[in-house]
Amino acid sequence: MKIQIEDKLFIESDPYQFIIKEYTGSFDKKGYEKYVTHGYFTKLETAIKHLAKMKVKESTAKTLGELLQDLKRIEEYICSKVTL
Repeated sequence: MKIQIEDKLFIESDPYQFIIKEYTGSFDKKGYEKYVTHGYFTKLETAIKHLAKMKVKESTAKTLGELLQDLKRIEEYICSKVTL
């Protein structure tokens, strides 16, 4: 499974886990695309919660109200990308 969340951000899976990867756009010497791993998760729900945490950390909110609005927007955005 490979779900694109944003331009270079993906949730991928193997038989054991879900992985949040962000591709850098560059390639290694063997021609494989380089990426940054943001985490390994045994449950998809946990990976999605981590995505929300990543997005909240990008918030520029100055008040609790603004942060809550950002959180709602982030949750809606993630739900639009990943449906369970």
